[in-house]
Amino acid sequence: MIEFHRNNRDNLSHSQIRSAITACLTLPRQRKSNNPNQNLPQKLGLFLAEKNCIQKIDVWRNSWGCKYGNNKISINELPMPTEQYNYYIFRLGKNSATGENLFPKPGDETDQYRFLHETSHAYQKYLMQEESPAEPTKWYEKVLSGKIVSELGILFEFCYQKRTQDPERGLSTWGNVPDYNAVKHAASRNAVRAIEDANELITMALWHPEYLKTFLDYVAGKIPGYREQNLEQDGLIRITDSENNALQILINQYIKKMHDNIESHSS
Repeated sequence: MIEFHRNNRDNLSHSQIRSAITACLTLPRQRKSNNPNQNLPQKLGLFLAEKNCIQKIDVWRNSWGCKYGNNKISINELPMPTEQYNYYIFRLGKNSATGENLFPKPGDETDQYRFLHETSHAYQKYLMQEESPAEPTKWYEKVLSGKIVSELGILFEFCYQKRTQDPERGLSTWGNVPDYNAVKHAASRNAVRAIEDANELITMALWHPEYLKTFLDYVAGKIPGYREQNLEQDGLIRITDSENNALQILINQYIKKMHDNIESHSS
């Protein structure tokens, strides 16, 4: 379905956007097993389409990148290169029920995962507008000054503090994208990288809760065979066991509120 829309240069109607969202956010079979939120990504995408946070899906020509902006998800025209796949996609974790790998395989699964990542960015925008309706662009400042306290705000602030400790390392590889170096001020660069880190943690949870757990155990140093050197090579920062536990609780609360929010607007 993603490949179909790469070849479709015409603007999609609202019903076609809904069909594309349904297809792109229907998780692969392996990611549904032992996953209590297996249908949540699809519901989230349709919710965001109704809220006009996803109004368009198009193709980023001559690029392997994906992005969200101006209520539009742009999907990659070119396949993700192997080197970038190996760096940006966290490739650990098995389903405790089936023994199957939890991380997305190269190709269609990775395209689906990245579409989910951009959908999660769209939900961030929705929350920022809800939490700071008069000045959504001031959301970051309001969170860091304590004027806004929410699950997304707490997660962002935690990721921001980690980036402040070491701007070259954070809680996702996607937060290390070189394009962010163009952001002028250090605080703004850290904020952009931190919201990317927060978004990827949520994406992992939506993909499969055990995928997120594996990643957090990795950065907490709880997976045998991996050391500080591995985290440094990945551009990831170490967390403590207590931070690990707190993040899992916080992200579970975020996901639950997301579910409740969607259900309350659909009833």
